[in-house]
Amino acid sequence: MVDAKNEILAKNEALSEQLQKVLKAQDTRMKLYREFDIAFKDYLNGKCPEEQYSSVCKIVTEGFQEVSKEIQDVEKEVNKSDTVIGGMIRQLQNVEKERLEKVNNTANLQILTIRSKESDKDYDETIKQEQKGVKESTDKVYEIWDKLREEMHGVASLIC
Repeated sequence: MVDAKNEILAKNEALSEQLQKVLKAQDTRMKLYREFDIAFKDYLNGKCPEEQYSSVCKIVTEGFQEVSKEIQDVEKEVNKSDTVIGGMIRQLQNVEKERLEKVNNTANLQILTIRSKESDKDYDETIKQEQKGVKESTDKVYEIWDKLREEMHGVASLIC
């Protein structure tokens, strides 16, 4: 009986540690989004030269790749003991990928808008649609993230 309790406790402690890694990685991901957003706004306002903006994009992209790899590693580990939470981590990754694609599309459209001011093309409505998609993806991320935090608190309460 004691061995079974110790085994469950050890499993929950390991799961808690893995979820803490996801929390840390997701926090890093949010900081990367903020860095990109600041650089992009500065670029749009002429405060950041294109070369500098490209450098920031490269650094942020590398950061996203590292975070994604970290979370994938955690997902593999978590799936060994809890496929439900592992599935939630997979959902988070999928929605983050979707959000990043939409952010990229929006950024590209806004850059096109800057470059096409002399032409008759108007991308405002398309940009609004893409931004709406980014917001929807962001809302999904927070929804999944809240569920993961609830699981983390539940696991933490089992090991205290």
